Amino acid sequence: MLYVGDTGKVLRLNLGFNASSYTELSIVITKADGSSVTKTTANGVVLGVVAVTDDDLGALNANEYIEYPIESGVISVAGIYKVYAIYTNSTPEPDHVYYGQTATFNVYTPGLC
Repeated sequence: MLYVGDTGKVLRLNLGFNASSYTELSIVITKADGSSVTKTTANGVVLGVVAVTDDDLGALNANEYIEYPIESGVISVAGIYKVYAIYTNSTPEPDHVYYGQTATFNVYTPGLC
């Protein structure tokens, strides 16, 4: 469960394919107010390199999911958020760019749940 103002909690997305050859990983978060923010590997988006079991996503294979530790200001309004991942590999010609499915999650106002 996420609350307005949360930071440090890990947002995890299942890619569903081996992304170990990435040159960039990004997530696009659309807030409940319609504004959006993009986070990249420079902002802490990382490839999960060990298999894990996530309470919401179930079993995730190594190299098939990404994680992002939520930074200040990202979770700023209550409501339904949307998020998707972008995988980029700029080694081949032309670049390989894959867009993940959109997932949604709720953000609550502290003290009102």
